[in-house]
Amino acid sequence: MLDTREGELAVYRLVRARHRSTLDMEHTKIVKGADGAVLRRSGQIVEKWREYYNHLCNEEFCHPPIPTVPSVEGPVLPITAVEVSAAFAKMKSNKATGPDDIPADVWKLLGDRGSGWLATLFNKIVAEGWTPDVWQTSVTVPVWKGKGDIADCTSYRPIRLLCHTMKVLEARLRKTVSVSLNQCGFVKDCSTIDAIHAVRILLEKHREKNRSVHLAFLDLEKAFDRVPHELLWMSMRSHRVPDEYVRWTKLLYAKPTSVVRCAAGTSRPFLVHVGVHQGSSLSPLLFILCMDTITKEIQKQHSWTLLFADDVMLASESRDDLQKHVQSWKDQLQQYRLRLNKPKTEYMECGPRREDGSIRVDGTELNKVNCFKHLGSKVTSTGDIDQEGVRPRRRPKIRWLHRVKLDMIDARLCTADAMDRTKWKTRSRKAGPTTTRDKR
Repeated sequence: MLDTREGELAVYRLVRARHRSTLDMEHTKIVKGADGAVLRRSGQIVEKWREYYNHLCNEEFCHPPIPTVPSVEGPVLPITAVEVSAAFAKMKSNKATGPDDIPADVWKLLGDRGSGWLATLFNKIVAEGWTPDVWQTSVTVPVWKGKGDIADCTSYRPIRLLCHTMKVLEARLRKTVSVSLNQCGFVKDCSTIDAIHAVRILLEKHREKNRSVHLAFLDLEKAFDRVPHELLWMSMRSHRVPDEYVRWTKLLYAKPTSVVRCAAGTSRPFLVHVGVHQGSSLSPLLFILCMDTITKEIQKQHSWTLLFADDVMLASESRDDLQKHVQSWKDQLQQYRLRLNKPKTEYMECGPRREDGSIRVDGTELNKVNCFKHLGSKVTSTGDIDQEGVRPRRRPKIRWLHRVKLDMIDARLCTADAMDRTKWKTRSRKAGPTTTRDKR
């Protein structure tokens, strides 16, 4: 097929089809206004993004007062040059910089001299209780979630670009706390595989005994953007974090401001009074501390309660018991200014005898599903293992051939012409645009 001109053109169509599927939709310029009309002028687009994130980062849900927790007094060790060097060594190179435009690579090149100077600066900052003004600013970049309307602001996740230098201070704070065993997110030596494996074992054990198990997958509404700062301090003290470290964290959240950078330009700055910085190395830890503090009294043992940051799975052998458990989670979250997103919270019954109906939260019946994609792996009501849940790196050649065949179908080609990866690459190069005939 590739030995003819028609075959070469077919390959070009295939390449264009694959290119369209990889287009970066995160930097689309158009966006919809409040009335649903598409905004096209750059000034209107930038102002819309600023208005959306200004409202998102400064609105709190109704709540009772957050309780206070006794502080843990005591001195802490000063930051050393060795600690600074170790923190920068763990940072990746060629990452997007914050408002100061100083990447971590600069400090890596300076070596011991730069580490010593930064250690002195950090100790002076915590002793005098101030931070550079640039540390209080950030650049918010809207990143498409991969689903939803690309012209709708709610389909984007706000990622904040912060100064790399302040992340060294955050690295010290990460070493001081630990969380419950049910939490798998942003925990050392733990990943999504552990949570997926726990769910698989739970379903398999019940299927062996021919018993049913009921699952609820909770969705929190704007979880990272709605966390009140008072809850951060309370959660740190609840985990016996020395009050000196709490004071350090407060310095990073003293008067935070941000600007929105999108394809249409950069907005005016706005204040950030609520939420954690998505993009900070410390923010994931602060969030799971909050989740652990809020729900530690209502968490069941491992496998019956699984958390990965804001992704929560609850399990029970009884539908009524699961309904009570989900209701208690909803009430507990609401007491601390977080909200359960009931339209996106889903229920699943796994077992040989599945009954009609679903569980209710505040009188609202949750959506009942037969399949749910949890942490990238599909969980089915039959307990079967879906091959799509396998991580891509496990069987790269088979997945690559499957992808090629789908692309060939899109390009109206015969899938019987698909070959292994080596031959495909070789023939594609022969049919490239730099062949002798194309040059003529």
